[in-house]
Amino acid sequence: MAEGETFTTPKASTSTTPKTSTSTSRHTTHANSHNTPRRSTPQHSTKRYNSTDATNKTIAWTVFVVFVSSAFLSILADVANRVFTDSAPPVDAQDGISDTSLSTEFSTDPLGNNTLDDTGTSDVDGGNSGGTGDVDGGSNDTGDVKRSFTVAATGDILIHGAVAKAAKTSTGWDFAPMFSHVKPLLEAADLAICHLETPLSIDNTDLAYYPSFRVPRELADAIAYAGYNTCSLASNHATDAGTNGIIGTINGLDKVNVAHSGMTLPGERSSINMVKAGPAAVAHLSYTYGFNQRNNSSHLSNLIDVDTILKEAREAKVQGADFVVLSMHWGTEYITEPNTQQTELGSRLIASPDIDLILGHHAHVVQPIDKIGDEYIIYGMGNFISNQSPESCSRCPRGTQDGVIIHLVVSEDATTGDWAVSDIHHTPTWVDRDSSTYEILNASHASQNADAANIDAPAASILAQSAARTETALTSLGIPVGTRP
Repeated sequence: MAEGETFTTPKASTSTTPKTSTSTSRHTTHANSHNTPRRSTPQHSTKRYNSTDATNKTIAWTVFVVFVSSAFLSILADVANRVFTDSAPPVDAQDGISDTSLSTEFSTDPLGNNTLDDTGTSDVDGGNSGGTGDVDGGSNDTGDVKRSFTVAATGDILIHGAVAKAAKTSTGWDFAPMFSHVKPLLEAADLAICHLETPLSIDNTDLAYYPSFRVPRELADAIAYAGYNTCSLASNHATDAGTNGIIGTINGLDKVNVAHSGMTLPGERSSINMVKAGPAAVAHLSYTYGFNQRNNSSHLSNLIDVDTILKEAREAKVQGADFVVLSMHWGTEYITEPNTQQTELGSRLIASPDIDLILGHHAHVVQPIDKIGDEYIIYGMGNFISNQSPESCSRCPRGTQDGVIIHLVVSEDATTGDWAVSDIHHTPTWVDRDSSTYEILNASHASQNADAANIDAPAASILAQSAARTETALTSLGIPVGTRP
């Protein structure tokens, strides 16, 4: 149950082929003119045999033969040179690099990524940030390129009535400004993952908030605007609005081309949510500990069941997933430490070779990060947006206004082909409910973001305190998680 207010708002209405030899054969035409001497009458002929004339003719013919022979030999040498040099790649005079190294043809893998033929060591990926494509720094003479992609994951999107009221316009609702400060951070990732805790209304005629949610469908537009690629939907509020809430949520996200996992339309079978992240195929799965309403609705949203989770993770890998992300709605509300279910279940699930990363939700406060082997469990990422605070909720600690963006780099082992998290950082966030804008602010640079949001110095101090709380919670198990530069 997500507390944050105590009322329900009323319903609202040249490839380049080798250059064809363009050298033109030089055809030399010899126009030999034979000058026939005039015949004279015998009686006037006084011509006598002259030996000097014969010698001159012999010399002339000798010179002519030598000249023709030299020209012929020169032509033969030129032809031979062309035959042997044309078969070798031309070399750039500037750097001595063979031109063929710059014109290797590209092939396309099943995900549509361009990869260099033959070597299998390079990728031109199409992610939002272009992927990293970082050279791995090894001593391999072939200059291997490490394939990788980036992830940005956030906590609960929980739309209370006060948040919806702040988004109200003359024509509907506009939640996009609330995400404007964090939009660049989400868009920069190859894969941005949200957790939508409140179901969307089909037509906004049945809006309701705490304790049973049906929120404006325009929220889907803001989720797409912020840069999210996929959202987990399984939560204790998933079935608050029954079948209509499932239909409204799935159709709303489909309309804005945001993938999703954790809900299933009535009469349909659950399928693996597979999304592209740079050069990789990523499966995103979503499960919850239970439902507040309609507890017999497991056919509409996914309940936590170890065997089912392991089976579906295996199926994801069989279907071609390079990396499997598991979103888990679990834990104890308002408590920063993970409970026994989280630690025991998390350890068991992450031990599976088919599960590579676990993202946690539900506690409404930031919880720690653990690392088992080379795999991470982020137990809880707090509220990304909500109305929760000590002023609105008697049980809510100050940390319910805190949230976090987890930034991950996932890289492929060139030898085994396995993918794993190779780098992790975080950006602390804070919901500015105090000014009634509900903007999500980057708390990592308090003074800078205070100026950007036009908030005063005391509020800047609050941002700094929020950032400190978030870092303390994230690292409480001893896993270092630096602030994103």
